[in-house]
Amino acid sequence: MDEILRWVATVGTIGAGLILAARARPLITGWAFVVLSGASVIWIVVGYLTAEYALMVQNVVVTLINVFGVYRWLIWKGNA
Repeated sequence: MDEILRWVATVGTIGAGLILAARARPLITGWAFVVLSGASVIWIVVGYLTAEYALMVQNVVVTLINVFGVYRWLIWKGNA
């Protein structure tokens, strides 16, 4: 089971990372952060299942960063 989770998280991280690197439209960028958030949560689960606590801690922080990205690109409307 953890192997399947690892591959789902890997594909999600790579795909969303490519979208961010491509500097896609803001809406697409926001959804890339949603995918990254999901992938980092999966990495937290994998870290727990395999007792890889450094992986868990790293991805807790990454999840917080990604949630900020979701807020920044999908929720926050600026000072308009």
